[in-house]
Parts: sequence; C-alpha cells; structure tokens
Amino acid sequence: MKTAIIFVDHGLTIGYYLFTGLAEQLTNQGVRLVFLVEEDLIEKLRKDYATNTLVVFESAREAACLKYQNNHQRAVQEIVEYVRGASMSPRIPMTYVDTHRQRKEYESIGRHKFALKAVRPLIYLLRSSRIARRAFRNLQNKLFSPKLYADLLDQYKPDLVISSTAGWRLDRYLLREVKERGIRTVMTVVGWDNPSAHGLPGADVEFANVWSGIHVWELSDGLDWPKDKLHIGGMPLYDGYINKTWLIPREEYFKIHGLDPEKKLIAYAATALSISPNLHIVEELTRIITENKLSVPVQLLIRLHPNHFKSQKNYQDECEKIYEVTRNCPDVHVVAPKALAGGLPRYSGEDFPEKASMLAHCDVLVTIYSTMVVEAALHDKPSISVCIDSPTGWPENFWIPLHDVPSWPTAARVNKLGAGMNAFTAEELVTTLDAYLSDPSLHRQNRMRFVEQEITFLHGEATGETAAFLLKLLDVEK
Repeated sequence: MKTAIIFVDHGLTIGYYLFTGLAEQLTNQGVRLVFLVEEDLIEKLRKDYATNTLVVFESAREAACLKYQNNHQRAVQEIVEYVRGASMSPRIPMTYVDTHRQRKEYESIGRHKFALKAVRPLIYLLRSSRIARRAFRNLQNKLFSPKLYADLLDQYKPDLVISSTAGWRLDRYLLREVKERGIRTVMTVVGWDNPSAHGLPGADVEFANVWSGIHVWELSDGLDWPKDKLHIGGMPLYDGYINKTWLIPREEYFKIHGLDPEKKLIAYAATALSISPNLHIVEELTRIITENKLSVPVQLLIRLHPNHFKSQKNYQDECEKIYEVTRNCPDVHVVAPKALAGGLPRYSGEDFPEKASMLAHCDVLVTIYSTMVVEAALHDKPSISVCIDSPTGWPENFWIPLHDVPSWPTAARVNKLGAGMNAFTAEELVTTLDAYLSDPSLHRQNRMRFVEQEITFLHGEATGETAAFLLKLLDVEK
C-alpha cells in the first residue's frame, strides 16, 4: 500500500483535499492519506471521515515545532527565516519579498533591528547568485532539522510527503527531516501569490503542483526550481465553483443575510490587513450606499478578512469599528469567514458555500487585488480594486499606501489584461461602480482571458489533473 503524508497548517489545505474529491480519488486507488493537523481538529476529522479507513489524522505537532523554534538558537533561526523570506532571484518581480524585508526592519527594535540591517549584504548576495542560494538552502537544512516526526515516519513509512508550501511555515521541519530520509516531497500550491511572495524555500522540496504557467515561471526563474519538476494542475478548489458544488440558491442566500432581492448587490472583500487598513474603504462604501450616490438602488455586503480574527489589537479594533460603522445602515451587511475547529486561519473549505454564493449572486465585487479577483472573474463578475490611500495607516506598524499596489505582481496581471478597474478616489469609485452596475458584460472577454491565464483549467478538470500527478509521484497507475 502506498502512503502519502499531508502537512496541514492552513484551512485551505483541508478544503483542497477533503472538499474537492481529491482525497477520494487518491484513496480509490488504494493510497493511504495521513493528514497531520492541529490537535483540536483531530477528533472532529476522525469522526467526519470514519467511513474511509485510508484517511488517517495525526497531530502536526505544532507545539513541538514552536518549542524548537523558540528555544533552539531562536535569534539565529529568526535571522535565517528573515533572510530566506527576503531573498530570491530578481528575474521575477521582487515586490512581495521587498515588502517583507521593509516591514521586518520597520517593526523591529534595538539590537534586532541592527541585526536585520547587518544581513542586508547577504540578502543582496542571495538575490544575485544562484550558487549562494543553493549554499544557503543547504545550510538551513543542516542547522535546523530537529527530527520531530521520526516515530510517525517509522510507523507510516510514507512514499510521498505533501505540503501546501515549500517550507515557508512550520512545515519546514518535517520537510527537512524527510529529505534526509530520501522520501519524495511535493508542494501543492493553494495560494495565488504564494510562488512569488515567500522568498526562498525553507526546505528542499522536489516537485510542485501549480495553477498555471505563470507559477511555473515564478518558481523556476525566481526560486531556481527545475521546470521538469513542476506540474500545472490548476486549482482543485475552484472546480467546486465551476460545478456549482457549494451554491446556495439566490433567494435562500439573500434571506440568510437579510438582503433585498430587488436591489443590486455590491460585495466588498476586505484585504489582508498587513498591507493597509480597510476601515476607510468601508466608510466610503457605506457613505455611497446611505447617500444614494449610485444610479440604481444598491446594497452592500462586507466580507471580513480572516486576519480580522487574529489576536493583534489593530485587526480586532478595525473589526469592531466596521461593525460599528455599519450597525445602523439597513442596506449594509457584514459576514465573517467561517472558522474550522482549532486555530487554523479562516480560509477553510467549510466557508466555500458562503463565498461561492456571494460571488455568484453579487453584481460587482470590490476589493484590493485579493485572490477573490480571480474567483470573481471565474464567476464572470466585474471587480473593482479600490486603491484609495488610508489617511492614517497602522499606527506604529508598517503599512503600504494602496496607490502602490497596482504595480505588484498579481495586481499588474489583472491590469495588463484589463480584467477589472481601479478606483484611486471616492469619485472614481462611484464612476466605476455605476459603469459595472449598468453594464455587467463590460470587460467580460478580458476576465475570461485572465482566469485562463491564472488557473488554466476552466471546465472542472483541476482535481483530476492534480490527482493524476500525485498518483504518478506515488508510482500508482490510475
């Protein structure tokens, strides 16, 4: 029997396998799947999937990983991670890794700030030399491989170890350990911007399943990944959109949120909060709705970002203020991403009925170059990226003026194909909203070209393509 261990540190990874049929396609070929998940999720998942004896759930040992990270040469590990995340080849755009470097330097204090600035020459060397990047990767593997999973690897004897990142998070400890044992490894990309956003791999991962040729270019030119180890499998979770797997009927969805079926629906998807606050955009959209600035009757549904539910005070404060701003506005509604049990980020597959239905039933999506631009285009829904700068930013924290964001790698691809519109002022936001509300077919062909470029498979084939690739790595004939 072939066995694959799947490291789970993100709700999307659960959805990627268990909400798409991907896990079922693999187990139907006799493959045992051992998911390493948070402790708080194990009991629930074992109960939910008890009928499939080839689906197993074990602890990802996050506590042990964090203990090692915090107690074993912590300062050195932090510097190594900082350098790794700020380094890759400049043959692809460096915006994300430069932002990572700038934020870390800005928010650090004392000797730590000095240390981060002191390693700038090393970062510039890694950006300029492929040989240096290889040496750095070998060094981090040798220095920090704590052997936390030896008993699980002995027990299950995996033929393949899968993660959704290339050692960019705590998965690096498992991936380094299995590399020493000569076990095959593969990254199955779950995030649109991941190949260009996280710097060098934190472990040597042999293969990758990506969404598109764009991802192939980013990994091969930016991270020195051999092209023959990269497979374009699309995004299995998006098959559920295409097949309408999660769709709640419009009448029922509107009833759930108290929406008026006679009014147009604007959906606003909050951005990742490390870039910029969202509150000023929520306030502007609320003003547009309450003052009837648009040419047709409209209502607004605000989807909070998963980061709004993190412990950081700025995020929590903004979440409370959004509810406060919208509380007495009958045509403005707020929805929170659904959480899995445990502490995984609220991007889980359990949230897809809500998100799929919002995208299917809204008339226009407003966001700031979120991945939901791709998802909206897949639903043939117009999108507007609001690039109105925050007047305050994050007090005492690093943030980005939103007018800079259209030049970022993923945003630039939206603009190059004309798949959506930008609004840099309140007046432009009104104008672009009216344009799309009056003509939803505007830029339709551009949207279709954009999703084909970004996710490759538009007819529900991604799950099967990905399954076939993983089975090939396992030496299983389908």
